[in-house]
Amino acid sequence: MKPDTSIPPRQPSTAPLQLSVVVITRNEVDNLPRLLDAVRGWADEIVVFDSGSTDGTVAVAEAAGAVVVNCPWEGWSTTKNKANAAARGEWILSLDADEAPDKACAEAITAHIQQGTRDAQGAWRVGEINRLTRYCGSWVRHSGWFPDRKVRLWPRGTARWEGAIHEVPVFDGAVRISRLCGVVEHHSYPYRADHLSQIENFGQVWAQDRFERGHSTALPVVLVKVCAQWVKSFVVKRGFLDGATGWTIARLSAWATWRKHARLRQLHRGGIPEPNRILVARTDALGDLVLTLPMLAALKAQFPQAQVGLLVRPYAADVARAALHVDDVICWTEAMAQDPKGAGAAAMKSWQPDAVVFAFPDAAVVEASAKAAVPVRIGTGRRWHTLTKLTHRNWDGRKDSGGHEAWHGLRLLMPLGIAPSGMHRNAVYLGAPAPEEAAKTLLDTMADAPILLHPGSHGSAGNWAPQRFAELAVQLTKKGCTVGFTGTAQEGEDFAPYLPAGPHIHDLFGRFNLQQLLALQSRARAVVASSTGPLHTATALGTPGIGLYGTRAPEWAARWAPIGPHVTVLETAEVDAQGHLDIAVEAVVEAATSTALPNA
Repeated sequence: MKPDTSIPPRQPSTAPLQLSVVVITRNEVDNLPRLLDAVRGWADEIVVFDSGSTDGTVAVAEAAGAVVVNCPWEGWSTTKNKANAAARGEWILSLDADEAPDKACAEAITAHIQQGTRDAQGAWRVGEINRLTRYCGSWVRHSGWFPDRKVRLWPRGTARWEGAIHEVPVFDGAVRISRLCGVVEHHSYPYRADHLSQIENFGQVWAQDRFERGHSTALPVVLVKVCAQWVKSFVVKRGFLDGATGWTIARLSAWATWRKHARLRQLHRGGIPEPNRILVARTDALGDLVLTLPMLAALKAQFPQAQVGLLVRPYAADVARAALHVDDVICWTEAMAQDPKGAGAAAMKSWQPDAVVFAFPDAAVVEASAKAAVPVRIGTGRRWHTLTKLTHRNWDGRKDSGGHEAWHGLRLLMPLGIAPSGMHRNAVYLGAPAPEEAAKTLLDTMADAPILLHPGSHGSAGNWAPQRFAELAVQLTKKGCTVGFTGTAQEGEDFAPYLPAGPHIHDLFGRFNLQQLLALQSRARAVVASSTGPLHTATALGTPGIGLYGTRAPEWAARWAPIGPHVTVLETAEVDAQGHLDIAVEAVVEAATSTALPNA
């Protein structure tokens, strides 16, 4: 029989291990270093049970000397129980990746385990810790979130986790619980988007568990529970003392109650009938359209036999036709926009969608879909013109939620049974068109594939100074790179005073239409730009992109970073005297040369 390699073998030691810190992880590279730093020096062993991280979590854990075990995700309780079985210490301290004990808590834990595993009556000595949660930058000391006492410390082999959600340790034999000093800092919600994600994840598990056990909830009871949850959080638990944070927590706590019961009710009555023809409407800017493409991929994955259409403005049609998961492209013309009840509704009826998803809630498109009586109409409810014309509404605020635009788009698909995922960020969504003669001739004249610089951004976000784009081009050619400047003819005129001369620097302003630009970008070594449409098209094609961003909402990378397998984002909170992003040329040179594809 082969040995079980799922748990690392015990290492020889001159002294028994006293304390094992056990944590389960999946893509926790932002949180795990904080925990590792907090337990370093007083924990004898750190066991990281990882379920398929792709963001460097495993490398961080191994660099810190943790024992890493790769395992499939089997639910919170089962996974935690297997993680505990991998530990070798006499004591188990079970923590989440987004937690970190403070100094007082660490000292209390050390003192507790030094007093033995049983009390004078033979009961297991168990430690209870108090969590203090940080929510969107503020510590929460009321709202029912503090005190937040959790049993997390016990002798190894005495407890097992139980419960599908909000799992708790169950002990074999009598226990004496000791309340430990200090707090465990809980950094679970850097942004509201993190809270919304947890609401959906926990709500799905909760509803499925209750459904399988035959539970149901009448709508009037649900409404009472929602109101009661808000009152409990904001009034009874004194959330008002937490100010704006307390208001947000109370509102989202009530929303969480609604969502989990709504999921349960949907399981009992069945969801929306499976659509055969789904139309996604995005009639605003080019970059916004690209960030909508993960929605199309998710719809194709969920409904592989369905026809998926994309409604766009004519200027974006070339990008829409290059999308990998689109069956049909419908152009929303000015005539349709001016006459949504006539020409617009007729166009909508001619395509015969079963469902329309408004990735952008264009009032005329919404009006046309309602006039055409499309059975399912999904979009944001946060517009006056959508309140009465949609059948399914989403209430997310996007401006400063911290959620990516593509993630928010995926959340619109929840009524169709599609759960948002972070995996959309690394895929290719556009197919490269064959280069037309103009692009092919240009590429043939170049010594190697160019790094494309796109200085314009139409003022939609913070931009880099034209002088720095010019200096970047010079520095890249010194490193043996070929450089091309892209943009509209007008952008070329604006940039002309800064355009550097050189045999390996090419002025491409105004030379290509959108389809030709896509062909050129697909064969480029890299593209450098601020937050603008051509940056998004390049990375969605799979070309390395270096995006230059500020750090403040609503123009920040948290929401507007490009998607694709080769994305580098350089951010700054500083601007120069002219209001341009203050990012050093040397940093962009390093990013461009280190991420660019090899010379073609």
